[in-house]
Amino acid sequence: MDIWKNSMTYKIVMAINHFFRNLFANSMFVQGFVKEKDTSETQKNSIFVKVMNAIIHFFQKFFHKLKLDALLEASIFTKPQVWITFVLALSPFLPTMLVLALVLMSAFSLILKAFTDTSFELKYFKTNTWILAFILVVAFCALTSVSTAESIKIGMLTIAFILFYFVWINTISTKEQMRFYLSVFVIAGTVAALYGLYQYFFGDIYSQEWLDGNMFEEIKMRVYSTFANPNVFGEYLLLVIPFSIMLLIHSKGWFGRLFWLANVGILMLALVLTFSRGCWLGIIFALFVLAILIDKRLIWAGVLLLFIAPFVLPESIMARFTSIGNMADTSTSYRVYIWLGTIAMLKDYFLSGVGLGTSSFNLVYPLYAYNDIVAPHSHSLYLQLFVEYGLVGFIVFVGIIYNFYKETFIAYLKNKNYVTMASIAAITGFLVQSATDYTWYNYRVVLIFWLVIAIGISSTRNELSR
Repeated sequence: MDIWKNSMTYKIVMAINHFFRNLFANSMFVQGFVKEKDTSETQKNSIFVKVMNAIIHFFQKFFHKLKLDALLEASIFTKPQVWITFVLALSPFLPTMLVLALVLMSAFSLILKAFTDTSFELKYFKTNTWILAFILVVAFCALTSVSTAESIKIGMLTIAFILFYFVWINTISTKEQMRFYLSVFVIAGTVAALYGLYQYFFGDIYSQEWLDGNMFEEIKMRVYSTFANPNVFGEYLLLVIPFSIMLLIHSKGWFGRLFWLANVGILMLALVLTFSRGCWLGIIFALFVLAILIDKRLIWAGVLLLFIAPFVLPESIMARFTSIGNMADTSTSYRVYIWLGTIAMLKDYFLSGVGLGTSSFNLVYPLYAYNDIVAPHSHSLYLQLFVEYGLVGFIVFVGIIYNFYKETFIAYLKNKNYVTMASIAAITGFLVQSATDYTWYNYRVVLIFWLVIAIGISSTRNELSR
C-alpha cells in the first residue's frame, strides 16, 4: 500500500482528482446552490403571510371570547399529530377516499389548533411559496381542462394531498416527534411489504399482464401488495426504504438494530420482487446518494456489491435487469411509442396543457398516438406534468424540486441530519423512477411524495437536526 501511495501514478491520479473536485466545488453553480440567503423576514412580511396571520388572530380572539378554546383544549380535533399518525399508519392499506378523509381531518385539526392555541405560529420555508404556486396551477388547469368534470375532482384531491405538506411542517416540532412518526411510516411500509411477500410465497399466482411472457417465462409473479400494481408498489417502497436504513444506522442497542435490520431486509426483498426495473434503478441511485451523504467510502462497498451481483442473484432477476432498454421487450417498446406520441402532443399543448386526469389525456392523445398504441398516461412523470399542466406548471414543479434540494443540502452541510439525508435519497430514487413511469398515477403515492418533501424540508430546522 505504501509503495502504491508513493508511486508517481498515484500522485498524478490524486492531483487530477483534487483539481476537478476543487474546480467543481468552487464553481459558480455549486457556490450559488449552497449559498444560504435569509429570506425569513421577507416571507414573514409578505402580504399572504400577513393576511393568514390576521385571520388566525381574529379567530383566536373569537374562540377565546366564546370560550371555545377551553372547550376544545383536550379534544382530539385540536391535535393534528393524532391524525398524522393515522395517515402514516393506514395510507398503504385504505382506499384513496378514506385516506383523503384522514388527510382532511388532519388539516381541520391543524386549523382548530391554530384558532385555539395563542402560541401557534406558521412555519416559513422558501419551498412553501413554490408549493402554493403549484396549488394555483393545479386549480387553474383543472378549471380549463378539456375534460373539466373529471379534472376538477382530480384537482381537489391533488390539492388536498399537497396541503398535507403544510400540516406536517406546522405540526412536527421536536426530534422525538420526528423519530416517532418516521418509525410509524417505516413500520407501515414493512407491514405492506410483508403482505406482498405473502402474496409471492403463499398467495395465488397473479396474471403476467405486467410482463412480456416470451422474455420472462421464469417470472411467475410480481409483488404488488395493496397497490394493485407492482410498479406503483415499488414507487411507494422507494420513498420508505431510505428512512428505514437511517433508522437502522441510528438505532441503539442490539434489539433496536435487529428490529430495523429486519425492516430494511423485508422492504428491500419486496422491492426486488416487484421486478420493476425502473424502481431497481431508483433504489440504486438512492443508495448511491445515501452512501455519498453518509461516508463517501461506502461507494466502494456499493461498487463491490454491483460487481458480485451477477454471480449471486437469481437468473430471473439478472435477465430482467439486463433487459433495460431492450426494444424487443414489449414493455420498453410500448413506453417509447407512448413518449413519442406525448411529445407530439406537446408541440400543440406545451403552453397550456390538456388538463388533469386520464380522460383529458385520452381525449387528445389518440390524435397523436404512434402505432395506434393505447395508453392511460404518458409513462413519464415529467412528460405527464408537461402535458397536463403546461409549461408554467412544469417550471413551478422544477422550482419545487430545486428548492427542496437547495434547502435540504444546505442543512446537510450544516448538521449532517440523518432525516435530511434520507429525504434527499428518497426523492432522488423516486425522480429516477419517474423518468420511465407516471409515478403520480396512484394518489396514495402522490400523498407519500408530498409527505417526504415535507419531512425533508421540516428536518432543516435547527431544533429538528441531530
